[in-house]
Amino acid sequence: VRAAACRSGTVVLAAMVLVEEIEEEEQPKENKAPAKTEGNKKGEGAVKLKKGFLESNSEPLYPPEGSSEGFVAPETKKAHAEHKMNQDLNKSMNKGAENNNNIERPSWYTKEWPKDCQYNAPGCHLHEMEASGHKSDIHREMVRGERWKEGMEPGIKSIRLSFMQATDEDMAVLVEHLKGNKDVTELDLSHNHIKDTGVQKLVGALAAGAAPELKELRIYNNDFGDLGKVMLTQGLKVMRKKLEIVWEEPSWMKAAKEAKKPQEEGASAGGASAEGASAE
Repeated sequence: VRAAACRSGTVVLAAMVLVEEIEEEEQPKENKAPAKTEGNKKGEGAVKLKKGFLESNSEPLYPPEGSSEGFVAPETKKAHAEHKMNQDLNKSMNKGAENNNNIERPSWYTKEWPKDCQYNAPGCHLHEMEASGHKSDIHREMVRGERWKEGMEPGIKSIRLSFMQATDEDMAVLVEHLKGNKDVTELDLSHNHIKDTGVQKLVGALAAGAAPELKELRIYNNDFGDLGKVMLTQGLKVMRKKLEIVWEEPSWMKAAKEAKKPQEEGASAGGASAEGASAE
């Protein structure tokens, strides 16, 4: 009897367990809605942008002073401008070897410096700059006469050496005088025979700090070319920002020359007619 009771109790217990498992399987799964996050809450109140809203909007998108997100500090603008100027300077001074003339660079080549002209790299053709000098000792003495000696006197603020037929040879002497010279504020070298070599000597000295009080440099109407122009306008101008460099003939001087042309042409025509009449 006990065995039969035990067996019947076991069967009932097994049946109860089976029923519980079946009920758990048949219980429908609840669809849990996703929890609302902070982002979703914000999105509910946000305005949906429609296509073409900028065209139909009567009010400007930004105030007159512009967006605060797009503000650029003056220091940043200045740094970008100087970086662009340096890039243009490097590009201008390496016109002869752009892209290394499409010649493959050697394995030891580096891009840093000099630009495209390192260790006589293939495709880089370097030429000596033309230099001007005195044709005789008499010419040298004539150039370095009284006016030259007056300009070289200590304490002189304005050194005026225009119309003296000065050459690159004289620039070497002038540069030595400018080193450590804190008196000179004006230097006039216009209407001479200074070439790229002389400009290079002068620019190198001024960029290194010679004549620190110099305010104006006049060097127009000389014999320097594009390289000299680049050294003056893009090299020296960067190193000495407060120095006024007059490398091109002033407009008033050009206008005066243009005004004289009709008078000179009329005078030459009158002279020719007078000669013809006398010959008759």
